This record gives sequence, structure tokens and C-alpha cells, in this order.
Amino acid sequence: MSVDPFGRAVEELIQHARRALEDIGIEVSKDELRKLIEIPPSEELGDLALPVFRIAKRYRVKPQELASTIANYIASQRTEFITRTYSASGYVNTYIDAPRMSEELFKAVEALGDRYGEIRAEKPLRIVVEFVSANPIHPLHVGSGRNAALGDVLSNLLEARGHTVQRRFYINDMGRQVATLIYGYLALGRPEPPPDVKPDHWLGAIYAVTCTLIDIRNLRSEVEKLKHENPNDPELQSKLKELDELVAVAARLRDNHRELFDKLSEYISKDPDPESRISEIMKRYELGDPEVKSIVRRVIEWCLKGFRETLSRMYIEFDAWDWESDLVWSGNVKEIIERARSTPHFTYHKGAPALTFSELLKSSEIREKLKIPKTLEIPPLILMRSDGTTLYQVRDIAYSIKKFREFSADKVINVIGAEQVLAQAQLRLALYALGYTKEAENLIHYSYEMVTLPGMRMSSRRGQYVSLDELLDMATKLSMEELRKRGSEDYEIARTVGAAAVKFALASVSPTKPVTLRVEDIVNFERNSAPYLLYTYARANGILLKAKQLGIEPENPDYRAANENSKRRRLIVQLSKFPRVVAKAADDMDPEILATYLLGVADVFNSWYVEDPVIHEQDPGKRSFKLLLVKAVRTVIGKGLRIMGIKPLERM
Repeated sequence: MSVDPFGRAVEELIQHARRALEDIGIEVSKDELRKLIEIPPSEELGDLALPVFRIAKRYRVKPQELASTIANYIASQRTEFITRTYSASGYVNTYIDAPRMSEELFKAVEALGDRYGEIRAEKPLRIVVEFVSANPIHPLHVGSGRNAALGDVLSNLLEARGHTVQRRFYINDMGRQVATLIYGYLALGRPEPPPDVKPDHWLGAIYAVTCTLIDIRNLRSEVEKLKHENPNDPELQSKLKELDELVAVAARLRDNHRELFDKLSEYISKDPDPESRISEIMKRYELGDPEVKSIVRRVIEWCLKGFRETLSRMYIEFDAWDWESDLVWSGNVKEIIERARSTPHFTYHKGAPALTFSELLKSSEIREKLKIPKTLEIPPLILMRSDGTTLYQVRDIAYSIKKFREFSADKVINVIGAEQVLAQAQLRLALYALGYTKEAENLIHYSYEMVTLPGMRMSSRRGQYVSLDELLDMATKLSMEELRKRGSEDYEIARTVGAAAVKFALASVSPTKPVTLRVEDIVNFERNSAPYLLYTYARANGILLKAKQLGIEPENPDYRAANENSKRRRLIVQLSKFPRVVAKAADDMDPEILATYLLGVADVFNSWYVEDPVIHEQDPGKRSFKLLLVKAVRTVIGKGLRIMGIKPLERM
């Protein structure tokens, strides 16, 4: 029994190909051959292929002749997993012995159960994955949802590979955005969140209204100044148009939050200088003022309570919640600034203390080590504002060191949007400049593209976004409608299906690709979705449950049945690849590899079982084979769903 059935066939091909090459005086390592092996694009070409063009070019022989030599040699040998080999156009193509592979697969599934699919990495690492880390000023939106889904699935994949993973959430409780929220909250008289509204949604409304009213006030001041100084200035018309748009936003916000809006409007209109008040809140909080600290922590905890509730709907939990302010109050940020002053990279940029990276960037080796794009221009990193408060990038330096040290991490992965490529590059360079070279080289920016909803433009500053809660509610509603068509009224199942639909849609697309969400597409029970995979799992489970109720146990399977039906054979080959698929998805940090594979398995299974009876099969050996095949499908899809962060359902 092997934890990697398909790998047995791969290694057998490598072993015989290497011996065939040695016989004609060609030395090729196992690792090189392993990297060359491909999966043919169609089943007609075999199950495994070895292209020999690179080897042939190195030894100045014809690829067709070399491939033929290897194929003939393998065909002359006794093999366990390879049943047929031939050469074509410089490729060695082989077919797997499906009966033998099915025996190995069924043994692995029986012995390993839910651990089937896990191949431990040669050198397991300790890895911190920091994800979500949304600003605690409004509810999580669909963009935060993609971050959450990708971070969770990435963590699961790494754990399936044998790595020890710690999940961390960074609470950004410092800076102007939080200070603006606190200003609005204080302007309202420090109220308690309404009992009928999620606290993060309520705080999001306060933030949006406060920002919009202050921006209108500031813009009106600019307009009046332009009218007075130069009424013909073309910029005046642009400002007037912007003001009209803001007034329209304010009207929408007032319609949605009338009492809150009117109170804030009255307060802000009487405040001689809201911007100074916000700066004062920000500075006092950074200095650890007890009064401000108590207020900010209380408000942010309300928001985090809402975050946790939303994330729990997607079965996402964290091992650590780290407050940005703790890094400042502990003195860690001060140490970073002092250390920066002692390096040759310290400078002043536009009058502010900064780190410059011009000398480091001259080295192509350093750029490569730190994965800095060649064309990316890196400006100096400002360390402090003129009022003495620090910037978030400096606090990120301290936080990066904390993540490495507290967990004794070999790697730290930051799941952050692609728009942060410059900030993340500056972070790695800053660590390197400060002497934290190991940390700099092992800090990974797991970049992802944005999520869009057709016809929707999002702005948290204007309270214009689709919250993750709303998206989950929409998916749950559509799932409930579909379940009713199928005779179910179970709302909890609908919630599970809806959450799975959202999570799969956000994580199943490679992070390098943008996602356009259409809720009606992601809640599709018939194809390319989490509900489709859940329904497939439930079908497989239903077959096995019915067999058990009838007292049918899979005994003495006839493995020859693997070759009697092309779809059976295809399933055997696909299911045996599962551990290698998980390993590749983990090593490449690409959940799309796993998602695409699971959908492919579901397609073949759903096509096979409707035309090839399982329980009603009359031949006992073939029936046992089919039941074990169904069990393997259930195991693989169940394990795959769990890695995707989705709870499998026994029934739907």
C-alpha cells in the first residue's frame, strides 16, 4: 500500500527509462526525469508521457530514435503498474495497469481514510499565514472574502503537505481611518450598538457618514476659495462636479441612516476643525492615552465581534489576533526606528526620516532573493510623520519580526491584494536593510487580484459595497430555493451550501486572476461549483448508505472490472492522482489546481454511475469493485472539500 498510488507508476517509468538510457551510455538523474514527465492531453495518448527532446539535444541523437529505444526497453521488462508502452514523435507514452492501480488505490483509501491525499513534504516547515487583516471600520466585504477564502485554503493545503501552520489576523487599529471612526462615534455621544444590527455594519455606517460629511465640508471650503480667488479656474468646475456627486452620496446615506446622519451632520457643522480633532485622536492613541485607548479598544472589539461572526459562517478561525497598537506600546516600533537611524540606508526624504534602498537595488542578486520585480521602482520608505506618529509600513516591519520570532517560523506568508506590491517590496527591503536578511528572504507576498460584482462600484469610505454577510445571505437564499425544488426544507443545509458556494467561488480561481462574481452561477447544483461537489459527495454517500442498509459489503472485489468500462478506468486513474494533486497545489500555493481536479472527478463520477449500476450489479466481484470505487470517490471529494475549507454534507 502506498500513500501515493499514481506515484508508484511514475517512479516505475523513471526507473526503467533511466536504465534504458544507461544501457546506451546516457546518464540522467531521477530528478531530471521526474521533472520531464507529463500527463498527456488526451487519454488516447496514454496516462504518462516522457518527452526526450532535451536529453536528445544534449547527447546529439534524434528524439524519435531515443524515445523508441526507451519504449522498447520498458516493453521488454516486467512491470507492476505499467501495462503498455510505445513511442511517438519524441515521446515515450505509457498506460497504467488499471486493475493493479485500483487494488493499490482501494488499499490506500481503506488504510488512510481521511488522510488519503496527504504526502508529507521532505522538509516540513513552520509557516505563519497572515490573512484577512481587514481594517476594523466596517463589515468584511467581498474583497475581504476572497482574502479570507484564499488564506484559509492555502493554510489547509500547507497542513495537508505536513507543514505546521499558524493563522494570524492583524488588527489595524491605528491610523487615520480608525481615528475618523472614533471621531464619528464620539460625535454621536458614545452610544451602544443597536441590538438589531450587527456591530460591524453599524460602525461601517458611522464611518461612511463621517467621512462623507467631512469631505463635503472640506470640498465646499475649496470651492468657495476658488470662486473667490479665480472663478474662471477650470479646476472649479471639476470640484463642483465632485461636490454634486458627494451630495448625492450623502442623500443616499441619509435615506439609509437618517437619525445617525442628522446627528453627525449637526455635530460636524459646528466643529471648527474636525481634521485636527481626528489627528489628536490618532496621536493620543499612539501615545497610549488611557481614555482614548479605552474608547478605541471598546469600539474595535465590537467590529471584531462582527468579523468573527461572519468568518465563522465560512468555517474560518485564527490562532492569533494581533493588535497593531501593541507593537507601538511595547516599544518594538521605537526599536525599529532607532535601528534604522544606525544603518547606512537611513536618510531624510522631503524632510521626514526615511530608509533609502538605492544601494541595495543595485544588486541583481538581492532583487532576486527578495523577489523584487526588475521594473518596479522603489521610493524611500518614510518612517515618521512630521507630528511624530509612525506610519503603518514601519509597524509592519515590527510585526513581521514578531511573526517570525513568536512562532519560530521558517516562512511568513502575507495574503494581501496585488495593489500592495510596492508596500510589500518596501517591507522586504526594509527588513534586509535593518539586518533581518533571513526574514526578508522568507517573507512571501501572496498576491491576489480583486473581486468585482457586475454593475457595482465599491467604496467603504462612501458606504458603497456588498458586505460578505450580504453575499452569504444571497447564496443561502438561492440554495434554499434550489433545495426546495429537490424536496428539502433544511435551512441549516442551505446555509452550509451557501457558504460553500461563496468560499469555493472566491478560492477556486487562481489568485493571479480577477474574480467576477455572479451569485446565480456560484450556486449551481449541476456544474462547476461547491454545491455541485457537495451534491456529488452526497450522492456517493447515499449509494454506500443504501448498500449498507441492504447488507451489501464490498468483499473480494474483481479488479479486472477496472478495464471493462472506460469511465471506471478514468476514475481509477484520476483518484490515484489525488495525493500528487494536493502536493502540487500546496507547493505552487494555487488552490485552483485542486478545485479543477475535484470538479473533473465529479464530472466523471456523475457521468459513470448513472449508466453503470452499482448496487444492482449482479456479479458480486464487480459489485464489490464498484462499491469500493464509490467509496474512493467519496473519500477524495470529501477530503478535497475539507481542504477547500468546506464542510461535506452526508445528504442534501
